Amino acid sequence: MTAPDRTSEPLPAVRDLGLHQWQHLHPLSPIVRGGVVGIAILGYAASQLVDDVFRSVGGGDGGGDQQSEQGLRDGLAVLFEHSLVASAVVVAGMLLIGLAGWLSWRFAKFRVAEGQLEFRKGWIFREHRQVPLERVQAIEISRPLLAQLTGLSQVIVQSAGGGDAQLKLAFLGAGRADEVRHELLALAGRRDEPPVALPGDPVSGSQAIPGPRGVPGAPGFEASEGREVLRVPNSRLFVATILHGGTIFLGVLALVAGSVALATYGSTFEALTGAAIALPALGPLVLGIAVNRVGELLKHGNFHLAETGTAARVQHGLTDKRTTTIPLHRIQAVGMVQPLWWRPLGWWRVRVNVAGIAHDGDGDTDDETTVLPVGTLDQALAVLTLLDPALSESELRTAALGDGEHGGWTLVSPRARTFDALSWQRSGFTVSRHSLMVRAGRLSRRVSVMPHARVQSLTLSQGPLDQRLDLATVTLVSTPGPVGVTVPHLEIGTATRLLVDEAARARDARQFVRSACVTGEVPSQLGAPAHTDER
Repeated sequence: MTAPDRTSEPLPAVRDLGLHQWQHLHPLSPIVRGGVVGIAILGYAASQLVDDVFRSVGGGDGGGDQQSEQGLRDGLAVLFEHSLVASAVVVAGMLLIGLAGWLSWRFAKFRVAEGQLEFRKGWIFREHRQVPLERVQAIEISRPLLAQLTGLSQVIVQSAGGGDAQLKLAFLGAGRADEVRHELLALAGRRDEPPVALPGDPVSGSQAIPGPRGVPGAPGFEASEGREVLRVPNSRLFVATILHGGTIFLGVLALVAGSVALATYGSTFEALTGAAIALPALGPLVLGIAVNRVGELLKHGNFHLAETGTAARVQHGLTDKRTTTIPLHRIQAVGMVQPLWWRPLGWWRVRVNVAGIAHDGDGDTDDETTVLPVGTLDQALAVLTLLDPALSESELRTAALGDGEHGGWTLVSPRARTFDALSWQRSGFTVSRHSLMVRAGRLSRRVSVMPHARVQSLTLSQGPLDQRLDLATVTLVSTPGPVGVTVPHLEIGTATRLLVDEAARARDARQFVRSACVTGEVPSQLGAPAHTDER
C-alpha cells in the first residue's frame, strides 16, 4: 500500500509574524528577570531604615517618660532626615536600574534569517547566539511565578548539541509567545509528524500515513491543545512526594531518637529539650531532603497530559508553569517504576527517553522526561499505549505484576540468586515484533521497553562473579535518558543469542524505517497482528 501523495497539498497556513526582521522582547522583560533581586534589595534597604528608626526611638540608657518622649522626637527627626536622603537614593537607584533595564531590553532582540534563529543581548558584554533551525528538537513555553503575575511567557528552544543547547526568549506576551513558538516549529519543519509504522503495528485512529520526509502528515497538533488524557490531583502528588525514602528515613530516625531520649531522660519535657539541642546537627540533612521534596511538588504540581495525535503535550508546575510537547516519533524508550513505598497504594511513575534531551542525572530534565509523575496502574498502561500504540496493555500488565515464565518471558539464570536473591524469579525479558521488554525488581518494580528500531548498539558484559558463574549482562544502548534497558545475569548462551538476534532485529527495523521515509510507502501487512512474537 502506497501512502497518499501529500506534496500537492498546501501546507498549513502560518501567520507571518515578521520574524525575518529583528524583534524585541516584551518591555517588562528586565523587570521580570530582575524582579527577585530588586525585591531583595528594596527589602534590605527598608529593613535598615526601620532598624535605624527603632534604635533612635529606644533612647539612651535610662528609662522614664521624659526619656521616651525625647527618644521619640529624635526618632522622628531621624526618620525625616533619613527619608529625604533615602528618597533621593531610591530615586537615583531606580533611575539607574530603569536605565540599565531599558538598555538591556533595547539590545536584546531575535530574528530568523538564513535558516537559523539568532538572538543578541548585552550592552556591555555582548552575546550573539545562533541556532540552526534544522537542529531544533523542541520548543516549549515556560511561565515562572513573576511572569504569571505580569502575563508573560518565555519561549525555550531546545536544539541538538551539548550542555548549552537551550536558547530562551525571556520574555514575551503570552499570546505572542504561543505565536512565535508555532511559527518557529513550522519554519523548523518540526510539526511532529507521526512515526513511521513498523510491520504489524496497528493503525491508530489519530495516526495518518506519513508522506515524504519534511512534509507534514495528518493535521498537526499545533492547531489545538489536544485531547486531555488525565490529570494528577495535587493531593495525590503531595502524598506520593511524602512517601519517599528520604522522608521515611527521617520519620524512622525521629521515632527512634524520640524513644531513646524518652527512655534516657524519663520526662517528655527533658526529652524534647534534648531533641531541640540535637536538632541543629541534623539541620543540613533535613534541609536537603525538604528542598528536594518541595522541589518535586512544585515541579509536577497541576500536572495534566493531553494527546494531539502525533505528540504528547504535558503541562505542569505550581510556581513555574511549563508546557512541554513530546513528539511520539522522538521517544526512544519508555519505562514505569513502582517504588516500595507506593506499592500499598498501587501507584506508578512513567518516564521516557527522548531524542535531543540529554539526561544529566540531577533531576533538571525530569519535567521533560516524566509523562506521569504518579498514577494508578491503569493510568500508567494508558499512557504507555498512548505513547506507543504498538504496545499491548495485557503484556504490559504482565510485565508490571507478573513473575515466572508465564507469558513467554525468559528469566535470568537460577545461578543469579547470588545477585538477586529476591527478584531472580521475576527479572527477565520478552521479545515481540515491535520491541524488547525488560522487567526487574521484587520490592520496587521496574519495567522498560525499547522498540527495535531505536536500538543504537548492544553490549555484553561480564563481571568477575559473572565469569565464574557463566553469566552475562546485555545492555541496549540508545539516547541518554532515565530509562535503562538492561537484562542482567543471563546464561551466557542466552545472552549471546539475545545479543545476536536483537542486533538483527534492530538492523531490519531501521532499514524498514529508512526505506519507508524515503519512499513514503507503508507495507501491505500494516493491519497484521502487532504482537506475533519472534522467539
